[in-house]
Amino acid sequence: MVKLLVGEAGSGKTKAMIHMANEAVDLAKGEIVYIESSSKHMHQLHRNIRFISTQDFALNTFNSLYGFLCGLVSENYDIEKIYIDGMDKVVGNITPIMIDFMKDINKFTDKYEIDMIISSSIDDPSLEQELKDYFITFDKVTV
Repeated sequence: MVKLLVGEAGSGKTKAMIHMANEAVDLAKGEIVYIESSSKHMHQLHRNIRFISTQDFALNTFNSLYGFLCGLVSENYDIEKIYIDGMDKVVGNITPIMIDFMKDINKFTDKYEIDMIISSSIDDPSLEQELKDYFITFDKVTV
């Protein structure tokens, strides 16, 4: 299963993602992975969450991210949840290619029984419409 957490910059997506990941630690039977474009929020995550900063890798396209995720799962079959925070910062501009990426990732997560939550800002209303089946809502998290 893959789901999208979409909102404008500053709407609280990152706080919600961190909160969801930290809450999942107590219930998880497998590994939890949190991916973002920098190490800015690394210390806000529970120590049992594997943190990956994409600044250490050349992940600037949907294809490179897909290959990276395949490698990650092939290395560790115990991954249960993957959080990707700020897709628009990881791959750069969100383009219609994201539609095919989401379809491919959905098949991938179903095959390996992984829950994946991706946050992103999407400025294109027609692209938002195409991806609406993947959307989930979130509550603002206060710290």
